[in-house]
Amino acid sequence: MTPIPHWTFSMSVQDPLLDSQHIELLEMCRSIQSDLEWGDTQNWAFRQRLDEFAFLLREHDDVEASALRQLGQNLSHGLQLQRAMALRAVETLVHHPQAEVFDPVMTQRVLCGWIRYHF
Repeated sequence: MTPIPHWTFSMSVQDPLLDSQHIELLEMCRSIQSDLEWGDTQNWAFRQRLDEFAFLLREHDDVEASALRQLGQNLSHGLQLQRAMALRAVETLVHHPQAEVFDPVMTQRVLCGWIRYHF
């Protein structure tokens, strides 16, 4: 599996709240990736972590958009669409049928989709 980057100061957006959210989201991705590698994806805790990740990602996107508006900036329309599609893909994972096994490679690709639109 593709390694999930560790947050570094070079990724900082110079906003403590946004930086802390980026760190938390990366750590959640790493935790979910670990579950995928161990095949521990059919339990309640894994699904709860996916749900929490989707919630935090949506919240983060809203906070980040608001912070940019306060600075008189906006994300480009294309970037807004890409982030929305990445979030929708994560939310689709949350509703993955319980009887079906998660494909680790596809699941990681979806989980990490948001990273390329942030760093």
